[in-house]
Amino acid sequence: MIGTTTALLATVLLASGTPLISVGAGNALTLPAQRHAVRIDLGSGKAPVWLLALQQAGVEGRGLSLFRSDNGAKSFRYIAPIQPDTSHHDRAELLAVGRDVAVVYSYESSSLGPSSRHDVWFQWWRYQSSSDTWMPEPAVRVFDAPNDKIAYSRALLARDSQGRLWIQAFRLEQNGRSTAVISVSTNNGSSFKAQPELDQVRKRGGGRLLSVGSKLVFVYGMHDGFEPARMRIRKDSDPLDTWGPVREAFSEGIYHGAALSAVADGQGGMHFVYKDETERLYYRRFDGNAFGPRTLVEDTRDWAMQPATTRVGDTLYIFYNRMRSSSSYELRARVLKNGTFSAPVVLDSQTTFKGYLNAVEALPAGSQEVPCFFGNAANASVQGTVSRVALPIDSDGEDEPSPPPDEEDPPTPGALLFEDDFAVPVTRGLGSAWTVKGLWYAKSGRAISDLDGEDLALAIPASCADCRVEAQVQHFAEEEAGLVLRAQGNARYSLMYLENGRLQVRREVGGSVKVLGEASSGLASSWDAVTLAFSTRGAGPVELVASVNGQVRLTVVDSSSSALKGPGTAGLATPIAGVWFDHFEVRVLETQDAQP
Repeated sequence: MIGTTTALLATVLLASGTPLISVGAGNALTLPAQRHAVRIDLGSGKAPVWLLALQQAGVEGRGLSLFRSDNGAKSFRYIAPIQPDTSHHDRAELLAVGRDVAVVYSYESSSLGPSSRHDVWFQWWRYQSSSDTWMPEPAVRVFDAPNDKIAYSRALLARDSQGRLWIQAFRLEQNGRSTAVISVSTNNGSSFKAQPELDQVRKRGGGRLLSVGSKLVFVYGMHDGFEPARMRIRKDSDPLDTWGPVREAFSEGIYHGAALSAVADGQGGMHFVYKDETERLYYRRFDGNAFGPRTLVEDTRDWAMQPATTRVGDTLYIFYNRMRSSSSYELRARVLKNGTFSAPVVLDSQTTFKGYLNAVEALPAGSQEVPCFFGNAANASVQGTVSRVALPIDSDGEDEPSPPPDEEDPPTPGALLFEDDFAVPVTRGLGSAWTVKGLWYAKSGRAISDLDGEDLALAIPASCADCRVEAQVQHFAEEEAGLVLRAQGNARYSLMYLENGRLQVRREVGGSVKVLGEASSGLASSWDAVTLAFSTRGAGPVELVASVNGQVRLTVVDSSSSALKGPGTAGLATPIAGVWFDHFEVRVLETQDAQP
C-alpha cells in the first residue's frame, strides 16, 4: 500500500464530523441500502449541487424533506417537503436523471406492522432553470396497502439501460413473511405496472436493486434468517416479466437483508459491502454473473455498524462506523484501489453514537474529496444531527490513506502455542520440533528450503483447529511460498504468496488442489521479505483469513463437504529451493479473538 503525504494525513486525523441538519434520532439516515443523496452537474459553469432527502421526525416541524448544498455538501439548506406528515416516517431513495431527480419513498422504522398507511410512492422533482431550484410533480402511488392487514416498506429504485424505471419493495404479509414485489414504468414514471413477485422470505425482508450494465440485479435476505443471501438477475433485453431463477448469492446471510451499500463498478459488475449475520463487515465484487470471494473489512462486531460507499473511477471508498463503547463510535474509511485495500483511517473519534451512514453513489474524476453523511447523537433513538466527514483525494491520484502513525498496533490474537526463530543451525531438517518433506536446513536465523520439488515443514507441537500461523517469507519473486494450517495426512489448507505478488488460499487433498480465493498482496514487488499470517476458524463452515504485513487481504469461507473440519498441524511450504522463512509462530484462537 502506498502511504499518503504527511500533510494529507494530518488533515484527516485532525478532522471530525461537521453538524449539518438537526434530526429526531441518530438513525435518521436509515435505510443503509438506499441512496439518500445525489450530486447534480448543472453545466453552464455552475457549481454542482448536492441534494439530500432526510427524515427529521418532527424536528423544526418537518417530516421527509429535500435539502440542497451548493458548496460540496459542506452545508445544506431546506428546499421543500417531500412527505410532511411527521407521524409517518417515510425514507426516500434518490436517483439523478440529467438535472432532474427521481424519488421513491416508503415507510421505514426499526419495527414494522401492517398498516394501510404504508404505501410506496414515486415522484419526479424537476429542475427549473429560471429559478434554479427543483419542483415536484404529483406523486404516483406504486404499491397500495388497501387495509391494515399488510404493509409495504423499504422501496428501492433503479433505472435500466433502456431508461425504464423499476421499483422494488417488500410486502409484509399477515403471517409475518415478506414478499419481494417489483413494478416497472415504461412511460418515464407516469404510471407503474406490477410484475410477477420475485420471492418470499420467512421474516422481514431487505435487499438492493441495482442496474449494472445491461442487467438488473436484486440481492436480498431477511432479519435473523441465518441462511445464504439470494439474488435474481434479469437482462434488459428480455421481456419485462422475465427474470432469472432465484439462486444463492453467497453462503452467508446479510444482516437484516439491508445492512449494505452497493455501487455499479462501471464494467457491468458491482462493488458490494455488507454486514453478515455475525455482525462483521465484508466486501465482495459481483462480476455481472456471480459474486467473488469475500474480504474482511472490519471484524469488530456490533449491531449498529453500517457501510456507505462511493466510487470515483475504478477506486472504491468505503465508510463505516466502528464501536469503541456503547456510546462512543469512530467513523472510519478504507479505500479499494487496484484490488488492494488501504488501512483504515479514523475521520471522527468524538465520543458520540455514529450510525446509519450514507454517501453519493459516484463522483467524477478530479474530485478533491469524498464526503459521507451519518447520524450523530447520544444514541440511535434520541435527537441529534446529520453530520458530515470527508476523505481527501490526493491530487496525484496515487496515494491512499494510511493509519495514524501514533496508533498502537493491536495485540496479536490468541495464546502462543509454538514459536521458532531458527536461531540454532541445523544442517538437515529443522530440528526435533519439526517433521519435513523435501530438503530443509536452518542457518543464520532462517529456515531455508533446499529442493526444487515439494518442500513441506510441519511443526509437531503446533496442532490446532482454530489457530493462526505467522512467519516472515522471502522467495525473491520466484514461483511461490507460504504457510499451511490443519495439515492432516495428505490434506491441508495453504496460503501461498505467488511470484506475481498475489495471494491464494487453497484446500489441498492428495494431488487435488482447490483455490478457494485469490487477492492482491498490495505490494509493489514480491522480491522483498513479507510477513504472512493465516488463520482458520470453525468447522461448518471454515473461515480462512490471510494477511500481509498486518493487513487483511483475503477472507474466504469453505462451506463444502470437503472442508477440513478437524485439527491439524501448522507449517511452511514451497515447491522451490532457496526460500527463506523466519519468525514462525502459531497461536490458538479463542471465540472472541480477532482475525489477523
